[in-house]
Amino acid sequence: MKLLIVDDNPINQKFLFYSLKKYYEIDTANNGLEAVNILNEQDFDIVLMDLSMPVMDGAEATKKIRESLKFKNQHIPIIFVTTNDFEHEKLRCIENGGDDYLIKPIDIEELLKTIDFQLRQKHSFL
Repeated sequence: MKLLIVDDNPINQKFLFYSLKKYYEIDTANNGLEAVNILNEQDFDIVLMDLSMPVMDGAEATKKIRESLKFKNQHIPIIFVTTNDFEHEKLRCIENGGDDYLIKPIDIEELLKTIDFQLRQKHSFL
């Protein structure tokens, strides 16, 4: 299983990477534009997306991923992992195609359950 972590903060990237590396093959992106470009070149099973990033934020990146022809017949679960605890931001992320929205600091057990749930949802649609 391949997982893409999208976060501009190297500490957050490392925390998620080291917490999840025994379960998934992991790659990272530093902003939404990098994530869109990586996803156009490689296949992943799930994406962990920060919201507030330079160049392109997570909500805009998610919208572009959902609009991409490459993903037209494939649903990659996108879980937002963010410090933004505002209802309007959560709504924007979900409206742009996000599947779930978790607030930092992240409980790894909760994150693993959310990832498992989203992967089961994805496979039920195949």
